[in-house]
Amino acid sequence: MYQKPDLDTPLANLRTNTEAWKTSVARHASDERMGKGLSWDVELMEERDDLAAKIVEYFGTIDAELSKRRIIDNAAPSAWTIDRLTDEQIAACKADWPELGMFADSTIRQVADVLGIRMVRAMAQEAVRRAPAVLEARAQK
Repeated sequence: MYQKPDLDTPLANLRTNTEAWKTSVARHASDERMGKGLSWDVELMEERDDLAAKIVEYFGTIDAELSKRRIIDNAAPSAWTIDRLTDEQIAACKADWPELGMFADSTIRQVADVLGIRMVRAMAQEAVRRAPAVLEARAQK
């Protein structure tokens, strides 16, 4: 079964380090720097270099995970995830939406885990609408 990767940690770290970067830039541009000399400026720049390296590292982590994925099994943070359907919920959906009967339960579950049950229903409805034309075209061959 498809498991979404953990993108929450690199995204949280990215947000934290981006905020720290903004704070560092604001400190450097503020009146706080008056009279502190060149060493203070260099210290702030070194701090920003470390933050920039962390930001690039977390972007790299996210990019590496997203680059391996295709549309159907896209990686996403947990805020974007869809709760997995129970067997009872799938049975209830199939009872309410008979067009889902054209798909196996395993197919419904896999696609619904990524795209949601309403998208599975929309695909089934589209298939039902197009089936007569497809069957007619096959019969003519």
